[in-house]
Amino acid sequence: MADSKPRLVALPLSPWSERARWALDHHRIDYELVVHLPLLGERRLRRLVGPTRERATVPVLILPGALLTESWDIVRHADRHGYSQPLLPEERLREIREYADLADRTLETSRALVMRALLASGDALDETLPPGVPAGLRPWLRPVTRRGARWFARKYDLRLDADVEQRALVRASLEKLRAQLAKGSPYLLGAFSYADISMALLLQSVVPVAQRYVALGPATRRIWTSPELAEEFGDLVAWRDRLYERHRQSPSRQAPPRSVHSG
Repeated sequence: MADSKPRLVALPLSPWSERARWALDHHRIDYELVVHLPLLGERRLRRLVGPTRERATVPVLILPGALLTESWDIVRHADRHGYSQPLLPEERLREIREYADLADRTLETSRALVMRALLASGDALDETLPPGVPAGLRPWLRPVTRRGARWFARKYDLRLDADVEQRALVRASLEKLRAQLAKGSPYLLGAFSYADISMALLLQSVVPVAQRYVALGPATRRIWTSPELAEEFGDLVAWRDRLYERHRQSPSRQAPPRSVHSG
């Protein structure tokens, strides 16, 4: 039945959403992509996840009779119902969880760095608007988009005044990744797993992955790029790119994605 197809509510540029999409695509699970728009889609998302969660966040996988609101749970669902090698093999769960938790902490920090850059870039603010907004109108709406960006920062309690400290934390996580990969395997645990996906997404705020995997506007791509870290960790960027080439098909193109704030 058509209405039994899972629906994934996601923010495509978000590393957390990309993790969930990668897992579903890895397992060749057919799903409908529903694009969430921050602020505009907040009320609908809050109704969807219910009042008990502190924050309404994506990704959310809507299943017949169930709602999965954590990337980890979505990956476990994909492992149980998919067709490829498990991303969360039972014998490595503890180690994979440690990598996923490290990635979560680091991505929270990276999100603050990106948000600070967004607030300083009028062109990137323009690219946060829905596609139907005319180009000539976008600069006039920057006070609105800037308020929306500040609302997003408040929602996630982002510190926008700790640049040096935050970059040091990101660098420390990347150095841990480099040290593990220096042991000789192209995979963190000897075989491709969710640990690799989680840590690969750390590189999104160093140099975004190719456009065919995660589509970004040119100004958005600039604010997600850190030239300093890109030069220092070019070997890890290359590792991430090889991982995508080997294990990431272009994301599913369920036609056409719709926005969560629409009916």
